[in-house]
Amino acid sequence: MKKVSLLGATGSIGDSAIDVLKQHSDQFQLHSIAARSQWKKVYQLAKEFNIKRICMFEEQAAKELSKELGFPVLTGIDGLRELASESEVDIVINALMGAVGCLPTLSAIEQGKHVALANKETMVMAGPVIQDALKNNPKSFITPIDSEHSAIFQCLSGRPEKEVENLQITASGGPFREWSQDRFESITVADALNHPVWSMGKKITIDSASMMNKGLEVIEAHFLFGIPYDQIKVVVHPQSMIHSLVQFRDGSLMAQLGAPDMRIPIQVALTWPDRLPLNSPRLDLASLSKFTFFAPDFQKFRCLALAYEAGKSGGVVPAMMNAANEILVDQFLKGNLKFVDIARHIEGIMAKAPSISGRLDLKQALEADTEARKMAASLF
Repeated sequence: MKKVSLLGATGSIGDSAIDVLKQHSDQFQLHSIAARSQWKKVYQLAKEFNIKRICMFEEQAAKELSKELGFPVLTGIDGLRELASESEVDIVINALMGAVGCLPTLSAIEQGKHVALANKETMVMAGPVIQDALKNNPKSFITPIDSEHSAIFQCLSGRPEKEVENLQITASGGPFREWSQDRFESITVADALNHPVWSMGKKITIDSASMMNKGLEVIEAHFLFGIPYDQIKVVVHPQSMIHSLVQFRDGSLMAQLGAPDMRIPIQVALTWPDRLPLNSPRLDLASLSKFTFFAPDFQKFRCLALAYEAGKSGGVVPAMMNAANEILVDQFLKGNLKFVDIARHIEGIMAKAPSISGRLDLKQALEADTEARKMAASLF
């Protein structure tokens, strides 16, 4: 029986992870959970699974939950790191949203945990730091949860980097894939939240609409799989049935297909290399009329181009890009910013990124994150 700590228990990934754990209650025990503010939902989970180790990121939510449960509830980043480090835990599912997920991932790695990672910002803001931590803690390892990285992970199946010609990360294209660029000025919050395929949280849905989400995935893939940026491609695939592909040097092109259901990559991340039964939708290839693919428009989706630029620049640029994006997306959701201005302001903040000598360290990544947030917030 493996004990699981679920960080980000109340989001869409958290919901799907809990369903997977329920389907395999003979193999996994939900040991601890964390969330930002939805303490009433966490209360229900605590009662259902008899959970005694809990963290609410927001202090007031922790106080409310503690009062209802009758025992202490951890809070803040220290609480998240404590749950990720606990000796009883075997697997840490990191489904936290945003840069807050970085330090808990690092804590889990330092304690030799298996990290099932859905928090792409971890690798974006501190990829070299995470790589170094994994090298220094050989018992620890990461399995990816994002459907695209899970697809690549499955296609690679441990094959060496030298055999890979390129990675092809698929994208649904979001709600604006067929919009002309002159319509982008009038994009509303409701337009951007109307994703054609996936049901996700607001922030990641906006990132999908701008294709920043795909840019973050490119950077994450670079650090997870050790493939240069020039060998990582993005291809728009509106049907979202092929989750990504690997082109090998012998001409073989391997793809991973599946219904757009996050329970599948979550279970792969938890059980790999084993394949356990899963009650989830199956693809009926005969009923599918066609698969379509086309290249993304880097002019229309400027955030995707900026992510490639940030990744290739390295240093603190990816951390600053990610931090600025988090603030700017929040302001767009609040109605304080045009959709097209997200990319414009990110580009301006990236241009102010300081250069660093040597390999990125944690202090530099965190300081860059803080500085970029201040820059973005000062715009409002």
